Amino acid sequence: MFAIISPIKMMVLICQAYATLALLIVLALFLYNPEISAGTLLRVVLGGAGALELFLLVSAHFFWRKLWAKFPKLNEYLFPDLNGNWNMKIHWSSNETEGVVDATASIRQNLVSMTMEVRSTGSDSETIVVKTTKDSVSGRPIIFYFYRVIPKNIGAEPSPPYEGASTLKLFTEGNEVLRGNYFTSRNTKGHFELTR
Repeated sequence: MFAIISPIKMMVLICQAYATLALLIVLALFLYNPEISAGTLLRVVLGGAGALELFLLVSAHFFWRKLWAKFPKLNEYLFPDLNGNWNMKIHWSSNETEGVVDATASIRQNLVSMTMEVRSTGSDSETIVVKTTKDSVSGRPIIFYFYRVIPKNIGAEPSPPYEGASTLKLFTEGNEVLRGNYFTSRNTKGHFELTR
């Protein structure tokens, strides 16, 4: 999820730290008991790798929010916690018509991914791809959001699903407003405004 920290760089650092720790443990075991078998050493190393993988998996999906709450500066240094329900106004225009639709957006985020589902009276949308980054000049968090809209076909003429793309920027100190323009494959365009 974070463009600020490359996932590959993060994995390399974790692997280097684990390799160093595993080497120190193996050396300590060997110095303590020079007769220790290679099979026992291999079980220690592989068991440690399994425990590390489980720890990272649980941390990425559950404990990171507690860490962000305890150290709020992580919202600034990395990327803010945007989890939750947001009130949304969709300002749209198509050819010569325009309007505003009220909707609800639900953002689900963990340490490695983010999704956003939007529900309105006439349609629902689901995430295709979300990419997060920070503005290189201002440091403002940005979400590049690609989505599929599924109309509810309430009227006489059913409308097929269509895709859209939006760039949302986070505004205010309290991480309370997301705003940005969008366009769709139906040749509509407009502006999203989400408030928590």
